[in-house]
Amino acid sequence: MHCERCGKELPDDAKFCVECGAPVPRVEDGGAVAAPADEAPEGAADCAEPQAPSGDEEPAAPTARLASSATPTVVPGETTELASDDGREEAIASLGPVHDGETQETARPALDGLEDTGMWDSTGPVGRAPRPTVEGDAHTKRLGLIAAIVVFVTALGLLIGFVTWRMELWGGVTVPDVVGEPVVEATAALQDAGFSVETKDVVSDDSVGKVVSQDPAGSRRVDRGTAVAIAVGVERTVPDVEGMTLDDARSALSERSIDHLRLEYQNSNEDEGTVISVSPAAGSVVGKDDLVTLVVAQPYTVPDVVGLTQRDAEEAVQRAGLTPESSYVASDQKAGTVVSSDPSGGASLKEGEKVKLYVSSLYPASPYAVVDYLETRPADLSAYLREQGYRILYGTSDNDVAKMTWEGAEADPVVVVGPNPFATYSGFQFWATDALAAGAQVQGVRLELSQTSAPDGVTLKVDQATVTSLMNACGLKATGGTTTTASPSTLGVSTTDANFVSKAGTQDDVSWVVCVWKDARGSISAAVCAAPSGQLQANLEADGLKLSDYDNNLAALAADQLCVKG
Repeated sequence: MHCERCGKELPDDAKFCVECGAPVPRVEDGGAVAAPADEAPEGAADCAEPQAPSGDEEPAAPTARLASSATPTVVPGETTELASDDGREEAIASLGPVHDGETQETARPALDGLEDTGMWDSTGPVGRAPRPTVEGDAHTKRLGLIAAIVVFVTALGLLIGFVTWRMELWGGVTVPDVVGEPVVEATAALQDAGFSVETKDVVSDDSVGKVVSQDPAGSRRVDRGTAVAIAVGVERTVPDVEGMTLDDARSALSERSIDHLRLEYQNSNEDEGTVISVSPAAGSVVGKDDLVTLVVAQPYTVPDVVGLTQRDAEEAVQRAGLTPESSYVASDQKAGTVVSSDPSGGASLKEGEKVKLYVSSLYPASPYAVVDYLETRPADLSAYLREQGYRILYGTSDNDVAKMTWEGAEADPVVVVGPNPFATYSGFQFWATDALAAGAQVQGVRLELSQTSAPDGVTLKVDQATVTSLMNACGLKATGGTTTTASPSTLGVSTTDANFVSKAGTQDDVSWVVCVWKDARGSISAAVCAAPSGQLQANLEADGLKLSDYDNNLAALAADQLCVKG
């Protein structure tokens, strides 16, 4: 197919000539039909009338403009939509009208440029129209200027904000650092900076009167008017805790950083656990390692006195702030021993209340309990002997030491009291003196036995078995030292002159001797003696007797005095 106007060879489906823009007639039913007027491209009417080709002449190229003034021009940066069916004709229209002196062939390089840029293919234009370079550069410059202005304004704003922040025109003000400063100066500095001040005391050994800490901390920025809490060092002083409970007192002392405590308990009518006193006294300045003593009230408590002697028990009750009241009861325990108390140990009482002490009878357990005679008070011993039916045969005292002889019924042993347990105290007296009732000391005792006054179940014989039986009946045993014996051969006498057995020993702090002998008439007698060990030797020497003369054998001395010479 050729263009009827310019003779250009066209594709079969072309509607307009790509050279002159003339419409291409449609072929219907075998005939040529002109393209509808409304489908003709704008500017086609302005083209010069083509000359009909004749023969072999080549038709001249038209010089008419490709588009009229109504043809739209391409705005830089915009895209001109071209119908794909119109092909290159519309592309020519997008390039604008063909100026005088130009031909479609001269305009072709522009179209070929589109093909080179990939905006044109065999069917028509594709993509955007090229943007003119001059106007694009101007737009870029305007955008760069705007960006530079924005950056400058932002940087200037940040600089102004930073400077004004450093000038503390906004964002709070800096808290002065006053740690270590005297409290007066620190308070003034904070108030001058626009802050209120709250103070509290903390114990300090090295910073008394100075700021130890602050909150908020120094150099921080906070709102003006904020309250700054400062801790001021004060001395470690003992608080007044008297009358407090122990727990409250501990807390009060801990608040003053006093942690080294010692507790003492004292009987008191105050409530149990109440602090009675404190040492050092309240208000005293102490160091962190100093010891503070609290005296804490406890009820008057009955001490445990069972097993103590009467005297020791009474003293213990008095130290506890209570009043002892003793009474005597029969008991198999040692005479003068506390067997129970009422109330019992550990009970709580008020100050001065009575505590009853039940004491094992001060009297000898039996007339044969020779050691009990030494442990019984003289007046009580006198009362006991009298109760047993004894009477005084002889009685006197020498330097407040009793020298007496007591006689009971035929079945009772004779009781001799004196510093020398082997001596005989007798003689004529117009009136016998009860030295024991007067309180004279008992420094030695001798029980004189016969077959009729021997303990029940004991038959006197001059043998070791009888000595052992008498020891058991009189409550004697050897708890220390060496037990010694004596016989006639020990004293160098013949059996015709003396027939005896003697044994001596120690029981705690008491020395004892048991002797059994037969006299010239054939009667058998016995003696049981006891004396405090610490006084015996001196008392014997006062009577001219020396243990050294008997090889320090007390049994031999006793046998010589009782069995041979007696």
